[in-house]
Amino acid sequence: MKKIVAMILVPVMLFSYYGDAYHEYGRHTEFNSASYEPMFGIHSDGVELIEDFDSMDEFVDACYNKGYSVILFNALPWEYYFVSPTLERLGWEFGEDMLTSLLDKAHEKGMKVFVDIQSLAWKVREDYEGWPGDTPSIGDVVSVVEELISYGVDGISEEEFLADWFPPVYEKCIESGVTYLHKGIPYDMVWFCNESSTVFDAFSNCNVLMTEDYYMNDDLARNCIIPSFASGLNRSYWMKSCPDDWALGSIENMKNVMRMRMVQYKPQYIFAMIYDRSDFEEFDPSSVLPAIQDYVLDEEKPLCNVVVYLTNEPGTNDNPKDLDPWQLLDVSFSAIANGIMSSGYNIKITSSPLQNADAYYVYTRGGWWDETNILDLPDSIVSLFYGNKTVFLEVAANLPVSTPNWQKVRGRIGIDNSIFDAFFAENEPIKGNYNGISYTHMGSDWCLFNEIKPSNVNGEVLSTCSYNGSTYALIVKNGNCIFVNGAGLDFNASFPISSILGVGNGLQSPCKCISTTGIVSTFYATGDTPLHIKLPYPTSSLQWTKIDINGNVQSGSAQYDEEYGYNDYLGEGTLLLLKGIGGINVSMSKPANSLYINDREIMPLKSAVIIGRITISGEATGDFGIKSMAFYVDGEMKYNDSEAPYAWLWDEHSLGRHEIMIKAYDMEGNVASEEKEVWIFNL
Repeated sequence: MKKIVAMILVPVMLFSYYGDAYHEYGRHTEFNSASYEPMFGIHSDGVELIEDFDSMDEFVDACYNKGYSVILFNALPWEYYFVSPTLERLGWEFGEDMLTSLLDKAHEKGMKVFVDIQSLAWKVREDYEGWPGDTPSIGDVVSVVEELISYGVDGISEEEFLADWFPPVYEKCIESGVTYLHKGIPYDMVWFCNESSTVFDAFSNCNVLMTEDYYMNDDLARNCIIPSFASGLNRSYWMKSCPDDWALGSIENMKNVMRMRMVQYKPQYIFAMIYDRSDFEEFDPSSVLPAIQDYVLDEEKPLCNVVVYLTNEPGTNDNPKDLDPWQLLDVSFSAIANGIMSSGYNIKITSSPLQNADAYYVYTRGGWWDETNILDLPDSIVSLFYGNKTVFLEVAANLPVSTPNWQKVRGRIGIDNSIFDAFFAENEPIKGNYNGISYTHMGSDWCLFNEIKPSNVNGEVLSTCSYNGSTYALIVKNGNCIFVNGAGLDFNASFPISSILGVGNGLQSPCKCISTTGIVSTFYATGDTPLHIKLPYPTSSLQWTKIDINGNVQSGSAQYDEEYGYNDYLGEGTLLLLKGIGGINVSMSKPANSLYINDREIMPLKSAVIIGRITISGEATGDFGIKSMAFYVDGEMKYNDSEAPYAWLWDEHSLGRHEIMIKAYDMEGNVASEEKEVWIFNL
């Protein structure tokens, strides 16, 4: 029967199409940004802000009208502000029950309430003089959490929790469907190790990791360790900032830091820690995103896997192990993060290597003082140095030589088998020289580096320093393997790391910018600074927006010289955003204007006539690469293909005239489309 119908219809359709005028079809290009609408929360660190309002209802109504979705309430800043038999037994000072009215009103408005209980940990770690009450046990902490869950809170928040507090608190939250949020701070890593745990163990036992981006210095780069752990552990990342005088100093400066994190990480929730009514009234959450909306993209970047290979053993003065290496990782990470991100890479921190990373940065102990106290490397890490990916190595103490695996790695990084002492420097910055440019390699707090002389190096010596009358190698490169000599890196060491990883792209000189590059690049100036950067993607022109510390916005476009890069001078607190301007083209390669029978081209026509199934295929090119191609029939998307060659087999019951369309998407969010009218007969 199908054959009979086809025999009748084919000549009819052929006659019709030979006689019809040629139907034009079009190509279109659109320019879209990522769909990103973060939710905002307000953090009432004490009760002072709430008491600036006449009632709790007025406070919650004001938060709701401002557009806040979450209220983060510190329920025990010094006194506690909910009914707690546990804290009463411990002798803590009770204020009043503010939590009941807060929850009732917030839930009535559809808002969430998170309760912060960081003071439980402060009592253990700080125990300020004159603070009444006993130190809580782990059982007491769990009891307080249970009390808050019984109140109906939506989340528990804390900082400085002890490592063994995480699992039972997380378990209680999971059982009750309550979010457990940890506010990460740099000291976490050292504390966890001192408690015979690691940051991997602790951070695995919470739902969300949050940065507290308070200070206009390289802490903003160091804080990137939190989203990097979150990415490696598949945890959500949120951020919080503060405009108070002790923090960022103004609402506009806080907004710029929020914008930086939006473009870098797109956190789901962004919190403002507000202390007084005037800052509350001044800050408008809805004003943060619009200025940078065009710069928020779902951009795919290469991945640099930071492999932190350390133990949970703190050691002792006589038998040192990993307490100091964890602390030095915190010091170094401002350089590590800024160097990697300014080269156009994303970061994931893991304890063992990922299989699919595009580059690696290995941080490990090495050995302490002699060859008897070595953390040997596993084969999985050694194999990285035999691969074809760029791999960095940084050791927190001595570079070992006495184990076969360390000997292999030494050979790969181009350093001979001499035994090196490690220099300890304190309050004495170590200056390096890279490509003829001076920079601070290690900071003024404290640092360690190996007394490796250029004569000990079989590879390239990329950076050197003079110390105690001798010259030492600071960065050594042998093929794709790089050794960064020194733990306790200064923020400015991000300059050579960026240039090496970027293969000449990235930072071209030291600067005081928290830097992220890609199709969209962000630079936040922690001080007045020159900026010289080469971007990791080819482009001939840039869209730019500059927002200064007072909120003044300038925008425009500029030509980009790939050989020289981008050069600017930024004032303190300025946020600069750059976006490469690129083109995208798409063409439908099949069906052409022909007759097709069961996906086979029979003869040319003035339009496309299809009998049976048909493979629709397209080709696309873009300055920033192609992310995917979608296939549509009569405006309905049927298939999305993320790998070339882009094709979809259309084999549905269809009869008559239809419009097919392909849409290609590039990494910048741009869209190009082409549509075509076809006649199809497919029973």
